[in-house]
Amino acid sequence: MHRHIKQAALLAALCIPTLATAAEAMAPMVVTAGRVAQSEAAASSDLTVIDREEIERSQTTNVVDLLRRVAGVQVNNSGGPGKASAVYMRGANSGQTMVLIDGVRVASSTVGSFEWAHLATADIERIEIVRGANSTLYGGDAMGGVIQIFTRKGGKERGSGSVEYGSRYRQYHTNAQFEAGAPDQLRYAVTIDEEKTRGVSAAANGVEADGYKRRTYSGHLAMPLGSSEAEMVLRQVEGKSAVDGGFPFGDVLNFNNSTKQTVGSLKVSAPMSDSWLSSVQLARFDEKLISSDPVNAANNASIRSVNDQLTWQNDLYFGPATASLGYDLRRDHGSNPGQQIDKKIDQKALFALLDWQGDGYGFNASARRDRHQLFGSARTWRVGAHLEDAGLRLAGNVGTGFKAPSINDLYWPFTVGPAGNTAGNAALKPEKSRGWDAALSYRVAADQSLAELKLARFGQRYENLIEWAPTTPIFWQPSNVGRAVTTGYELSVRVQVDGAWLSANWNRLDGRNALNGTQLARRAKESGSLLLGFAAQGANLEWQTNIVGPRFSDPGNALPMVGYHTSDLRLSLPIEGSMQLTARIDNLYNKRYEETKGYGVPGRAFIVGLKGGM
Repeated sequence: MHRHIKQAALLAALCIPTLATAAEAMAPMVVTAGRVAQSEAAASSDLTVIDREEIERSQTTNVVDLLRRVAGVQVNNSGGPGKASAVYMRGANSGQTMVLIDGVRVASSTVGSFEWAHLATADIERIEIVRGANSTLYGGDAMGGVIQIFTRKGGKERGSGSVEYGSRYRQYHTNAQFEAGAPDQLRYAVTIDEEKTRGVSAAANGVEADGYKRRTYSGHLAMPLGSSEAEMVLRQVEGKSAVDGGFPFGDVLNFNNSTKQTVGSLKVSAPMSDSWLSSVQLARFDEKLISSDPVNAANNASIRSVNDQLTWQNDLYFGPATASLGYDLRRDHGSNPGQQIDKKIDQKALFALLDWQGDGYGFNASARRDRHQLFGSARTWRVGAHLEDAGLRLAGNVGTGFKAPSINDLYWPFTVGPAGNTAGNAALKPEKSRGWDAALSYRVAADQSLAELKLARFGQRYENLIEWAPTTPIFWQPSNVGRAVTTGYELSVRVQVDGAWLSANWNRLDGRNALNGTQLARRAKESGSLLLGFAAQGANLEWQTNIVGPRFSDPGNALPMVGYHTSDLRLSLPIEGSMQLTARIDNLYNKRYEETKGYGVPGRAFIVGLKGGM
């Protein structure tokens, strides 16, 4: 199957010269690449934007499934909908990819990474994925890249809703949205989204279905204050999921996880002069996890993670140059009474960015100084540049990173468990990294047609990489494994011609522990995706295939997992007015595979739905 994706990429590349006489496409505006609004063409970073139109065509109800199609991104799920999910970008750990929702960092203070399982798509306007070293702009979590979620802001009066049902796993999904307002006036958007499924056994060798239900409430308000603007965001997710024991254990009856994630922020942006924009954002991410098991008390837990943030940013515009100066303040508070953990850690940082755009070229440089409560000061830097002529573009970046251990890494007490004993490690050192990437691309467009071919090469070296691994056969502890190296390339193609589109990527990754040569856990050497779509008279048809090659489930490479590929098919048909009938088949060929060793995945599922708007 992987040969077909490579062949599709080659075929699409051959289509590109047919558009070579066209004018260049108008690039969309992006924010994440440089912390300021700029055209995609002005960013040296290697990035992907998923807009609202693409989200709706995908019929995907959760973000993690959208990310499977993105170049350089691999996803691991542990047991079906609502179960623990991790995202690896270019081989970086899940905690080394910064996740933002409307500018708010949403990583757990206790484990140091974001839990993707409950992130729905219903209220999302667009997603920006920036690959490569970005710690200088966003802090240590961004060693491998940044994924920023932008929720709907409103802007005109409209409402919409949908309902879906799938019989095999008793899947129900409903949502309703309403937006109102106008540019430069009061604008708001409200969304309620609900999902429920019987699911599959979280344990691959289990027989009991482990269900999941989730409800998301989201509100976004933008209010003009003279020449200034205030934005308020409130987003809450409530999820409950039945779970099983980890590998090699099977069914665990009546074991449930309940999660509540709340994102709240207030941001005020004010022009101090014609060339100076100042903004202040005060935000909180609050995550509560309650695990309950009436039989095994060791599975019971009540964990709370609070991340308070203050960001002050000043953007100065001088003709072709933009300078940004800012201050980040963050307090991580993690509490787990069952493990006698109640810790607060403060981290503050100053950052500066200079971006210069010329005719057919651009340059940027940034620097950051972090001061961590436990580990003192650390300095990071990043430089990037791009050259472009007649659609041919060369871009590159190099940068460093710094990431401190999480609260669990440092303070987890000695614990006896069925799979072995565990403990934190107060002697851990912060992770450090140095990464680079270069991309050569060719992009042309004419009318409604577009073609782009891109080849990216990257490398990253990690010092003091933190991994939880057995130090004896029965004792697990986080340790600095010394050095890890990731290198690879990504080939991606996009073509859109007369109501048809093709998007394909193929990725090669070599991620290794540089001391002993073992492959980094859960990172496949080869992966890719292929998306084919057609639209005519309001109807849409899409076919998507994702491919993941062989990999290992553990750092010691003792638990191999075979490669797999899955395909999905989806259809949307207009019926009456703005109403649409939707239908899709997930896991079209009913493949049996593992994303995480010992955990189940759903088989083929048929889902039908109805959506409409006004």
